[in-house]
Amino acid sequence: MMAGITGLDHVSLVTSNLDRSIAFYRDILGLHPVERPAFKSKGAWMGSGTLEIHLTVNEAGHLRPAPEIDTSDIHFAARVSDFSGFVKNLEANGFSADLPDGNPKRLVFRLDGPAPYQQCYLLDPDNHLIEINSAAIKVP
Repeated sequence: MMAGITGLDHVSLVTSNLDRSIAFYRDILGLHPVERPAFKSKGAWMGSGTLEIHLTVNEAGHLRPAPEIDTSDIHFAARVSDFSGFVKNLEANGFSADLPDGNPKRLVFRLDGPAPYQQCYLLDPDNHLIEINSAAIKVP
């Protein structure tokens, strides 16, 4: 019998500006630097709990071209224990659901959608789509 996957190890993202991405993942999402091996490529590892984001500078890498939020597009999700507190921190940093589509600090919410938890979508500085969701399960 084949052994199954036991967990997600990391998400690897291409960045066009490493310092800007480090600041975003540190200051906006609350991740901390994680020791990174001496790869030939320039990059940084950021982590929180068991989640790691591996940022890599790769000029031939793929970035989402449009800054619009499409919740059905490729994204990764992270769960937070204090959803409303996390959203308040985003808002304190200029993020808002009231901003127009295409604004890099726009938020899209699904607070009462089909998923059993609240969801917030935002973009990182390279237009990678991120879902933040609440740990609390909605009660029907």
